[in-house]
Amino acid sequence: MAETASARSHAGGRNRRPSDDAKRVPQHNESADLHAPLSRLAMFAHRRGVSVTAVGIALGLGIFLMLTLAVPARTYLAQRNEFNDLRASNAQLERETAEYEAKLAQQNDPAYIEAQARERLQMVPKGEKPIVIIDPSRKQQEAQQAAERERAATPWYQNLMDAVATPPKG
Repeated sequence: MAETASARSHAGGRNRRPSDDAKRVPQHNESADLHAPLSRLAMFAHRRGVSVTAVGIALGLGIFLMLTLAVPARTYLAQRNEFNDLRASNAQLERETAEYEAKLAQQNDPAYIEAQARERLQMVPKGEKPIVIIDPSRKQQEAQQAAERERAATPWYQNLMDAVATPPKG
């Protein structure tokens, strides 16, 4: 009377718990004196009806494929990140190129050249009279007024000696 656990449960026999199946040794090993507990892999293989060697080979092949594909996947992700960085850098360079082209077009404009010559070099075209207005800043005006007050407060002979002793400003 060698019924399996599944046959008993379907034929109305005693229902077994999964832990009972783990402790049970397969039928072909009933003559052994000592029963060794089954490993998880062996229990999985026994329940599914697959040999332990086939499950081990499948697991080994799966691990091998994961390790084999890990490096190319990492390389792909690194290259994709580098590509995105280069794309952003390229967009920045295109904006700078557009700015420089606009500056170049501006500097080729005769009106801009004339305005820069007037402003930076104080150049005037023939026929115009240049007028330069010197407008001292507020600090310069206050310093000049303070020097005049100091000069007015000193006696005339001291001013004469200061004028002879110091060389003229050139």
